[in-house]
Amino acid sequence: MIDKKPTSRRRLRKNDLAVLVPIVVLSLAGVLSYFLLDECVFLKLCQQPSSWYSSKWLDALRQLGKTLVPIWLLLLWFYVTGRLRPTLIGLLALLLVAPTVNSLKIMVRRPRPRDVIEAQLEGQEINGLLHSWSFPSGDTASVFAVATAVVPFVGWYLIPVFFTLAAGVGFLRAAVLAHYPSDVCAGAAVGIFCGWLALQITRRWLSLESPRFNWCRGAAVYGVILVPLLIGLFDGLDQLLIFLKTYGLLIVGIYVVVKAGSWSKRLRGRDACNH
Repeated sequence: MIDKKPTSRRRLRKNDLAVLVPIVVLSLAGVLSYFLLDECVFLKLCQQPSSWYSSKWLDALRQLGKTLVPIWLLLLWFYVTGRLRPTLIGLLALLLVAPTVNSLKIMVRRPRPRDVIEAQLEGQEINGLLHSWSFPSGDTASVFAVATAVVPFVGWYLIPVFFTLAAGVGFLRAAVLAHYPSDVCAGAAVGIFCGWLALQITRRWLSLESPRFNWCRGAAVYGVILVPLLIGLFDGLDQLLIFLKTYGLLIVGIYVVVKAGSWSKRLRGRDACNH
């Protein structure tokens, strides 16, 4: 396991190459999208607007790219499983995403597609250093960073699920004209790099052991309660209701299934003892 045994240099080189491949592929895809795809997708979405992505579950998928939701899921995972290491690595990956994405946004200063439309309608120019810029996609970077950071700690069958959800977030960001396809590809590459970098930092320089006292695990409860309140405060009541109706119901459903499984095992164990 990655959190119990030190990784050899040979294994590390293989992992580095494995991470390098999607980063290079996504970077090349971003370059090609910039020259061949961005304008076509932009014009297509402008000419044929759609509202298929307005369901509450797709809204919940979009929320997954917001920093608060991955933080909430990481804290909840830590509280349920008691595994501190993947939680801290995931949080570190998000911490690395913020300066990386914001620096690139300020340097490139590419307007968002929907801002271009609004400016054209109002006859204005888009300028200003503090504007919400498009390149790269921060939401896509955040969700790919967390996925990359935590996949070494989960079963192989969950890896495609995590990255499919991450790709879904990026797809929706382009569908709602918040980003161009090249922005999404660049965001995914940045996220994978930040997730990998978080793993390297903790593997080489930090010792993240499981907490010895229950107070550390119990403190995650305060974060689990605080994050929805922050969502309601900063994003509005509508986003809070979407969060509760989707992620809240999903967590309750998972809890019920797990409890039902444990009860079933207990009943089978009692029946075996009686016989």
